[in-house]
Amino acid sequence: MFKLYVFFTLFTFCFCIKGLAQVNNANIEFSQVFSSFSYIDSKGVKDKTYTYRVSNAYSFGIQHINSTGLFVRANIGMRKAGSGLTFNKITYNWNLQYLDVKAGIGYKFIKWRLRPYFSLSPYYAYLLNASQTINSDSYDIKSNKSIKSSDIGVYITGGLNIILSNYVSLYAEYNYIRGLYNIEPAQKERLYNYASSLNLGVSFNITKISKLNQPRMLK
Repeated sequence: MFKLYVFFTLFTFCFCIKGLAQVNNANIEFSQVFSSFSYIDSKGVKDKTYTYRVSNAYSFGIQHINSTGLFVRANIGMRKAGSGLTFNKITYNWNLQYLDVKAGIGYKFIKWRLRPYFSLSPYYAYLLNASQTINSDSYDIKSNKSIKSSDIGVYITGGLNIILSNYVSLYAEYNYIRGLYNIEPAQKERLYNYASSLNLGVSFNITKISKLNQPRMLK
């Protein structure tokens, strides 16, 4: 199943390459992330007692959009994840940090200065560090391999782009982030990341900026 997820993600990246070869926007974004776990035990029972963890993320991206409003985008950044749980008066907290890479396709309504859009972006995330805190005791669960180092899933995004000028725009978006790969190493148990995030970003039209900086020919 993992190989299928990898193939799906790589296929999407390859699909985006042609469009991204004609990049016309560069993006910087910051996010507030509300993350948790979806856990299913060996008997198939889903645990609903995990709580949300509030953290942050940031990323850098590129985008190409054509005259019809269709666009492709790719981002790379850092994203924190994890969750919390209280059981038998014992408090558990998981703190994860991922290197996050995503690429996807979407559609933007480009007739107005306020431009709503939506996109679908598969992601691959590599675990940089992970800790579990039990009351006041902390453990490195990446080094002891209590959690898998890779995660694959999808971003489902809806947003609004605000055009400030021919060169700069702002955008705000909501993301639903769903992990599709089991990150639990124990057999017959399943653990998935999922989260939602609120993103604020700034986009630069590098095509128009580069033309602005070109020297003018004297007549």
